[in-house]
Amino acid sequence: MSLKQTAKNAWNWVRARVYRMEGDTHRHFGNNYGDLKEYWAAVEDYTRATVLDPSYAEPYYCRGVLYWREIGNYCRAIQDLTRALELDPSRAEAYFNRGMAYKLHEQSDKAIADLERYLTIGKDPYWLEAAGRQLTELRNEPGWESGERDLGSLPPGGETSEV
Repeated sequence: MSLKQTAKNAWNWVRARVYRMEGDTHRHFGNNYGDLKEYWAAVEDYTRATVLDPSYAEPYYCRGVLYWREIGNYCRAIQDLTRALELDPSRAEAYFNRGMAYKLHEQSDKAIADLERYLTIGKDPYWLEAAGRQLTELRNEPGWESGERDLGSLPPGGETSEV
């Protein structure tokens, strides 16, 4: 690799992290002021970070959480959280968040699998308890074993602090 290419890669690495931090800032302002424009600015910044460094798992994770919790786009959340897990399979909180997105997207079997995975590798007692509560709720719904259940009536169920 040439010196010019190495320098370009290093610059893109730095820029990707700056965009991820800017995305976090926009998300923070969106949460504080209930401003949907800030959420979309965060999505744009996280997207820029993924373009500059496609192997950087953090912006995929952050954008995935933003999609399911603040924007309500569960399909996009699942895509991003899956990509974050492809890049960093040890990222326990991505399993919890993808499980929640699956739950809200009415894919209970996948939600249960991810929440169970979180219970085996997660370390935070608060979120371990939350995952256990979500699993109990999913398993207490009629028809969950046969895939016949309707999750549309379930409450959003996610806590408000970051996992």
